Amino acid sequence: MSRIMRIDENHAASHQNEGLKKVAAARRPVLGELGNRVLRHESQDLLVKGTDKGTSLKAANPTLKNIKPRVDTRWKKTENVAVGAVTKKPITRSDASKSAADVKHVVITGAKTQSTAQEAVKVQVQLNKGNEVKHVGLKREESQLSLRSLAKQNRKGQQKTSCSSASSTEDIAQSTNLAAKTERLDTHSQKLLESIENIDINDAWNPMLVSEYVNDIYNYLNRLESTRGYALQENFLDGQKEITAKMRTILIDWINEVHHQFKLDIDTYHMTVSLIDRYLQKVKTVPKRQLQLVGVTAMFIASKYEELFPPEIHDFVFITDDTYQKQQILDMEKEIVKQLDFNLGKPLPTHFLRRFSKAAKASDINHVLAKYLIELASVDYSTAHYKPSEIAAAALYISLYLFPVSSRGGNGSSGKIWNRTLEHYTHYSVHDLAPIVRRLASVVKLVPKMSEKKLKATWLKYSSSKLQCISTHSKLKGVEIDSLSEGKLVM
Repeated sequence: MSRIMRIDENHAASHQNEGLKKVAAARRPVLGELGNRVLRHESQDLLVKGTDKGTSLKAANPTLKNIKPRVDTRWKKTENVAVGAVTKKPITRSDASKSAADVKHVVITGAKTQSTAQEAVKVQVQLNKGNEVKHVGLKREESQLSLRSLAKQNRKGQQKTSCSSASSTEDIAQSTNLAAKTERLDTHSQKLLESIENIDINDAWNPMLVSEYVNDIYNYLNRLESTRGYALQENFLDGQKEITAKMRTILIDWINEVHHQFKLDIDTYHMTVSLIDRYLQKVKTVPKRQLQLVGVTAMFIASKYEELFPPEIHDFVFITDDTYQKQQILDMEKEIVKQLDFNLGKPLPTHFLRRFSKAAKASDINHVLAKYLIELASVDYSTAHYKPSEIAAAALYISLYLFPVSSRGGNGSSGKIWNRTLEHYTHYSVHDLAPIVRRLASVVKLVPKMSEKKLKATWLKYSSSKLQCISTHSKLKGVEIDSLSEGKLVM
C-alpha cells in the first residue's frame, strides 16, 4: 500500500513538474528568452561564416523583426546612411590669385515666420594688394535694402580694410601710453602711502574692531556730524527769550556733577549735552523754570541710549529735590524726541578721540588729558558750535604738544606732533585746527576763574588719582599753554 502511495506521489510530482515546464515554456517567449536564444545561435553562425561585426542580426533573419529586447534603450542607429569624412581643400596662393568671378552663395532665412521666402545673397571676394574686399550683391526683388544702403556697406568694408593697419598701430601706442600712465600713478600713490601707517593691520583677528569697515564707519560719522539736524550753529542761543549762555553753562556743569555721582559712562554725558544744545537750538521759547527739566530729561534719554543698566526715573526725580515729578519728565521726554525727530545718535567727541588716539599711538596721559579738554569745551558756550571731530582733534593736539610721544614707529616722522598719519585719519591739518586749539588753550587758562564761580565739577573729577590728577598738572599753567593760546602752533 505504501508502495502504491509512493508511486502516486511520484506520478503526481512528475505531472506537476511537467505543468510548470509547460507554463515556463509558454512564458519564455513573452519575456524574450526565445529571442535571446535565437539571437545567440544566429550570432554564432554569423561569426563562423565570417560576417562583418557591423551587420545587423535582424537583417540576417527577417523573422526577428517583431521581437523586442529585454530593455528598451531608445537608441537607434541610422540605417543606410553613408558617413564620410568631410575633407576641406586647403587654400593655396594660386587659388587666392584667381579672378573675381568666384562667387559664394549664402542663404539667409527669415526668423519671423516659416513661410518667409529664402533670399539668395551673393558675396564677391576680391584681393586688393593682399587685403580682402567684399562686395555684397542682392537681387532687387528679393531684398528689402536699397541700392544706397548697399553702396554704404561696400564703402564701409573698404574703409575697414584700408584702415586696419593704421588702427592697429594706434591701439598699440594707446595701450603703451596707458600702461606707462598707470605705472606712474601707482608709483605716486605708493610714495604717498609709505608715510601713512595702517593702524588696523593687526586688528583682523578681533571681530569687535571691524577692521574691514572701520574707515567707512568713520567717514560716515564725519558726514553725519555736518548734516543739518545734528550740526550746531554759532551763537545758537540767539533768539531765546529767557535762556542765556550763563544759564546754559551752569546747567552743563550741574549735569557733569550728576553724571559723576551716578557713575555713568562718558558717552552718556556727551550725549546729554548734545541733546540739550540741539533742543535749545530748535525751540526758542523754553521757560527759565523748565531749563533744569530739559537737562534731567536729556540725561534720562541718554542713559537709556548708552547705559547697560540705566538709572530709574525716580532717581532723576530725587536728584532734582522733587522739583519735577515723574509725569513731567515723561512729558518732556516726548517733547524732546518729537522736536529732534527721533534723531538721537549724533557722533560724539569721544567716538573720534578713540580713533585719533590710536592713530597717534598716544599714551594714557595723552588720552586722559584730551578727555579733560573735551569736557571743558562742552561746558564753555563759545566752543559748543564746533564739530565733535574738530574738538577731539584739537584736544589731542594740545595733549601731544604738552606730553610728546617718544616714538611712533612705522611712519618715519617721530619728530612731528601732527604727522601725515594723523592728517589722514583725522582729515585735519594743523592749519585747520589752529583757531580751535587757540580757543581750547584759552578755556584751560580760565579754569581758576570758573572755580571761583563754583563751576568746578570737571576740574574736581579730573583731580582724582584715578584720572592721574591731570587737572592739577603744572603744564596746564605753564608757558606751553600761553604759547598755544597766542596761536604759536608747532607742525
